[in-house]
Amino acid sequence: MSILGKTLGSGLAVAATFAATAAAATLAVGSTSLSAGSTSVPACGISSLTATRTVDNSGNVTRVSVAGIPTACSGETLSVTLAGAANASLGGGSATIGGCAATCSASLASFGGTVSAASVTKYSFGVTGA
Repeated sequence: MSILGKTLGSGLAVAATFAATAAAATLAVGSTSLSAGSTSVPACGISSLTATRTVDNSGNVTRVSVAGIPTACSGETLSVTLAGAANASLGGGSATIGGCAATCSASLASFGGTVSAASVTKYSFGVTGA
C-alpha cells in the first residue's frame, strides 16, 4: 500500500473516531432509558464569580454567598458544589438568582449534610436557565 493510501486510511479512521466520540457526548443515561438531545446554554455572560463562606464555631460551612452574577442571570438557578481533595464533592446546593440592579448575588445554606471548612479546596459553579 502506498504512503498516500496509508495516510488517507489513517485520516479516515481518526475522523470516524472523532465523529463517534462527538455523537456519544450527546447521550444522556436515565434511570430507565437512554436518550440523546441538546439544550441551550444560558447566555447570561458569567465571566467570574466570587464566593465567600460562613463557618460556625465547629468549623463547618453554614453558608456560601456568591457575588458578581450578571443581571442577565436573574431568575435562573445557581448550583454550587463544595469540593475537596481530588475534586471529590463534599456537598452542594442550589438557589434561584433573584432580581437585582447592577450585579446579582445568591446564598446557599444547605449542602446535603455537614461540610468541614478545612476540607473545602474549591467551589464549582453552574447556572441553568429558568
